[in-house]
Amino acid sequence: MLGTDKTIYEKMVGVWSIIKVPQLQAALISGEVVFTWTKGELFKLAFKNFDELAPIEIVNLIEKAMLMEHDVPKGHYRADLSGYSHDPFLSQN
Repeated sequence: MLGTDKTIYEKMVGVWSIIKVPQLQAALISGEVVFTWTKGELFKLAFKNFDELAPIEIVNLIEKAMLMEHDVPKGHYRADLSGYSHDPFLSQN
């Protein structure tokens, strides 16, 4: 369990650096990573799938769930990345 907790935490550090959703959390429950925020649950993802995704891909799933469930437009909570000299996610698009 400790290894998966570390894996989730390390990946979520990347997610939190990209998106600033209030009280965004991820917890491993019965083999699924459950994403929640101030308004409740966003979605669940099998740990295997979570482990295979890059943080930017997880952010895209979070934004999609927020749009569908709470009418929050994509990009609303994105961190300001204007300090970068180029798109830091260009290789992942």
